[in-house]
Amino acid sequence: MRKQIYMMFLGAMMTLLFPALFSSCSDDEQMTADKNAQLSFSQDTVSFDTVFAGITSPTERVRVYNKNNKGLRIVNVKLESGGTSGFMINVDGQNGTSINDVKVLKEDSVFLFVKVNAPTSSSMEPTEIKDVVIFTLESGVQQKVVLKASGQNMTALNGKVLKEDMVMSANELPYVIYDSLVVAKEATLRITEGTTLYFHNGASLIVHGSLKIDGTQEKPVTLRGDRLDKMFDYLPYDRLENQWGGIYLYPTCKECDINYADIHSGNYGLICDGIEGKVNLSNSVIHNVAGCGLYLEDCNALVVNTQISNAKDDCVGIYGGTADFYHCTIAQFYPWKADRGHALYVSNYIGDEEHLTQSINFYNCFVTGYADDEVYGNPGDKPFNLKFHHCALMTEVSDETYFHNCIAESKDSETYKDKNFKTFDTHAYIYDFRLVEGSVARGNASTTEAALYPTDRLGVARGEKPDAGCYQFQEK
Repeated sequence: MRKQIYMMFLGAMMTLLFPALFSSCSDDEQMTADKNAQLSFSQDTVSFDTVFAGITSPTERVRVYNKNNKGLRIVNVKLESGGTSGFMINVDGQNGTSINDVKVLKEDSVFLFVKVNAPTSSSMEPTEIKDVVIFTLESGVQQKVVLKASGQNMTALNGKVLKEDMVMSANELPYVIYDSLVVAKEATLRITEGTTLYFHNGASLIVHGSLKIDGTQEKPVTLRGDRLDKMFDYLPYDRLENQWGGIYLYPTCKECDINYADIHSGNYGLICDGIEGKVNLSNSVIHNVAGCGLYLEDCNALVVNTQISNAKDDCVGIYGGTADFYHCTIAQFYPWKADRGHALYVSNYIGDEEHLTQSINFYNCFVTGYADDEVYGNPGDKPFNLKFHHCALMTEVSDETYFHNCIAESKDSETYKDKNFKTFDTHAYIYDFRLVEGSVARGNASTTEAALYPTDRLGVARGEKPDAGCYQFQEK
């Protein structure tokens, strides 16, 4: 017992003495005021990507080194603007626009943390913001780190419910949406060409009424997350999944007409839950989502010239209803998990509940992915009204009940799976699903259906030898 009490006493004394010892060492370290002894920085310029005015940016970090054999005393660190620029700094744990007496021991370092909250302005265009962090040493030497950002005014919509018709235009400030944007049953939301909607994490576009997206080839409508910064120098957050929710059409939705939309990096793409009206999706992209890309439950849908790619669940999931797909590329190359869903899943059931397919047709489509079979159907014991016409597919196509003039990908081909496509950068997550010359999809489409849609998603003429999918091969 005495030994235990003694050890406890000794431990307590050491706890008290160690900080004093380290403090003594720090206080006793020789400091220098030699003008030749200076700081060095991990970067001398901190550049932020475009930031929305009124929203504090993520933090950037600069390491401030003392590579000398004696300590350096920084008398003052300050923002040249005095804090009016919108930049904020923290040095060695201290916040403020002017920070005094920071010591950097020999061959040691401290951190400079920088954030920016861009001030609002009257400009529609991004406004450049600059400031300088000035380090004044005991020797009188001043050293600087330059700060740069571009501030963009925006319109914030927080839990907005549209009860009347609304038009969103690229001629207005960008929209940043928090806590979802809801279109009520009696309202129509129209989004015109060139408009970008930025959704905060978890926010979705929820439609009980009608949705019309009127993009063009030159000026598509973009729906994406609101993070404009990068995870790494080579990797913007915009290339990562699950940055926002997605588009959800409720059963009361009267109309969904989407043309030239770029829907990417959400939790899901487009969910259509047995809506009253028809779903028209054309010339669009749904890419890189953490759930299902396109989900159709008891819907009447027409999907044309559209790329649906890289979903953790199925790229396209169809449960009952009627759907026609023309010249679509459905590509399942989700990069973050091996237990990804299928490129295409069609079923007469959700669990034990029947959702009978009325008529599901794929014309001139290209369906592929990492798995050896990317086309999966679950008819159960009910009639399965599913047909493929002149498609290139990653599946067995011998059953003439479902497959008509289709071609299967071959393991013996040099352009098997991802090799069919122009760019596949799985490091930086950059994908270009245009076809390479040797792609299995080349020349396998029907001219009859191609005549209905004579140009591909990018406006390239399909000509006399149309390719399967939404992209026609180009020489250069």
